[in-house]
Amino acid sequence: MGQKKFPITEQIYVRTPMIESIPLRKYSADRKVFLKLENCQPSGSFKLRGISKLCRYAKSQGFTELVCASGGNAGLATAFTAMQLEMSACIVVQRGTSAEICNTIKSYGATIEVCGDSFEEAKNQAYRIIADSSRSFLVHPFDDPILWEGHSTIVDEIATDFGSETPSIIVTCCGGGGLISGIVQGVRRYNWQDSTKILSMETVGTHSFNACVKAGGVKARLDKITSIVTCLGATEVCDQIVNDFNESRPPILSRLITDAEAIDACVQFANDHRMVVGPACGTAMAALYRGFVKRILNNDEEEHEAIYDKVNNLVYNQNSDGPIVAIVCGGCEISFDTMNDLKKEFNC
Repeated sequence: MGQKKFPITEQIYVRTPMIESIPLRKYSADRKVFLKLENCQPSGSFKLRGISKLCRYAKSQGFTELVCASGGNAGLATAFTAMQLEMSACIVVQRGTSAEICNTIKSYGATIEVCGDSFEEAKNQAYRIIADSSRSFLVHPFDDPILWEGHSTIVDEIATDFGSETPSIIVTCCGGGGLISGIVQGVRRYNWQDSTKILSMETVGTHSFNACVKAGGVKARLDKITSIVTCLGATEVCDQIVNDFNESRPPILSRLITDAEAIDACVQFANDHRMVVGPACGTAMAALYRGFVKRILNNDEEEHEAIYDKVNNLVYNQNSDGPIVAIVCGGCEISFDTMNDLKKEFNC
């Protein structure tokens, strides 16, 4: 029996569960912690929210082919959406992209083109492809207003589940900044900007947003990605997240961890919740396991942790008593074998 095809007006992403985590409460200054399980999306990650909205827009404008430079979650989301919308898709991946990911992309009916050794080289090839065809549409992995609007639906679902409650902190990882740009939209839609903070987590070596923060809220670019968490590997974030940081409505706090801490968080999360997540998701979960959330809520961070925070409202040191939401962003980069290899490599 074939895959169900979705009409252009029908939602392709799914409403994901949000569950309370009892094991994580001890890392949260005794606040309730809820996990927003974006790993339950059909393509495996939150990317399907924004990308499906962007692809539906492309189809409505008469485009017939979707082109995306991504050997990860964005490529999978684009290929999956193209299958549902009965469009063709070309996913440009860099050399070294895993055979498992390539095979999954192909199983959705997309073609794969291998180009270069970095996202930048793959991205440039994607631009060349669309330049040669008026029917081809570029699906950017993180930098498009329609994409951010799609990602903002995460907050719609959180608000529905919480009712009158407002989260004190929303924890997520940051790659190119698209997810956080969407979360900011959603937070403002519900007027939470004076009571909710966003905690952005990156690894050293993928810290393109943190570099902007430390530069005083101006664009900065990494020379190269040096972390194993390649799903977060954008050398430069989108302009929107920098603007959102400077506006501080809501405050976006930026913190860093090591690769080893990300892998250790994956292991702890699997033991606590019986779910295997990739290092990008582990980067977000480390905000709890490594005490960042507790220190922020208790206002006892060391100066070097909070010195670059830009907060324009008065509630920064008057934390709301609302629950914490951690975005389990999902990810295509993990398997049991990969996790075992990483555990051995980092002695977790």
